[in-house]
Amino acid sequence: MDDGDKGGTGHRERLRERFLHGEASSRTDEALLELLLTYGIPQRGVQPLAKALLSRFGSLDRVLKAGQSALSSVQGVESHVATLLKLVDCLCQTRSTPRPASGLQEHAGLVAAPAPPVPERPGPGSMASVPLAQSEMPLNLPGQSELPLAQKTPTIRERKTIQDVLIPEGLLALKLAHEAKSPEELQAILAKRLGQNSVETRRRYAQSIVRWFFPDGLTGLLPRVWRAYEDEAITTDLLRWSYLNQEPIMGRCVAEALFPCETGLVMPATYFDRYLLDYLAEPASEKTRKRLKTNLKKLGFLDRAKGKPDRLLPVVTQRTSFLILLHHLFAAKAVRTVELRNLAANPFWKYLGYKSEDAVRALLREADAEGLVGKYVVADQLEQVTTCFTLDEFLERRARL
Repeated sequence: MDDGDKGGTGHRERLRERFLHGEASSRTDEALLELLLTYGIPQRGVQPLAKALLSRFGSLDRVLKAGQSALSSVQGVESHVATLLKLVDCLCQTRSTPRPASGLQEHAGLVAAPAPPVPERPGPGSMASVPLAQSEMPLNLPGQSELPLAQKTPTIRERKTIQDVLIPEGLLALKLAHEAKSPEELQAILAKRLGQNSVETRRRYAQSIVRWFFPDGLTGLLPRVWRAYEDEAITTDLLRWSYLNQEPIMGRCVAEALFPCETGLVMPATYFDRYLLDYLAEPASEKTRKRLKTNLKKLGFLDRAKGKPDRLLPVVTQRTSFLILLHHLFAAKAVRTVELRNLAANPFWKYLGYKSEDAVRALLREADAEGLVGKYVVADQLEQVTTCFTLDEFLERRARL
């Protein structure tokens, strides 16, 4: 777009006029994002920022779906701009799914409106009830053929496919990152160094690796952790977290569909098909259904063997990985006090493989005893942890638990 870097009112007015008149050029991802950003950044040109966001995340949909911390890591995205983008994402979801007029939502401490009837769900009393770990939700299992998902309002998403997860390749990328001066250069290096035979496959995988594991650039969290620790176990934990944080279909599967299930549980054959139907609001392709389960196996959550049912596995994670993400998400720039309910609301610990808040509490108590956090306090209705390091300080010390 012309003079997009000047931030003048004339350029902004032309953006709005093109949009209101329905011009095709105003409906591109870049044009829509630039127009949106003008409402959050009134005093400077926003076209470079729109380009940077699209370069980082790949599409407008991915920009809107990105997490608050990932958005804020992009230079020029202040907290109110990130909030604006997340608000638009929420509004898009609201338009695609019915919500109660009263505005009551399913949330801790609020009385939620009754969930609408879900078709093809078994009636109460027709099946045996089996308790789940960390949950009082019953499992209605007629010979373990049905496992009810938590009732969630289906959300229509643009992305309806799943790519192969690339954890070993992501680890390779972190080891090669020092050879590159930019994400684009790293992507070119990976396209030559990956082991796949097809040039197109290597290029596609390289693009995904940079998007998943370098969302904040070559000086972001994962490269810094690798340089500080050079520990493949810790780094693999963070690669798993970063992938699940960037891929909503997989992330929600782990945080909502798998989390309530007890480790060792034999998963009913239709469980993941029903999760995908709930998420996509339409039947998933055979390729998507298979890839979901294959990726869960690669991530360590699922045991799959030919001729045997899928079984949920315990994920062995490094305790240090939890503390790194605690500092990254809640104390990146300054020492902070975080209420446990706010910490628990972020699914990062579920992505790491923890199965209960009690497991998180035990880890925080141990970190407190080792002096890796300032204080973990439980008193009356108050439960909170105070850090004693910023993320930079934690990494500089190569702190371990």
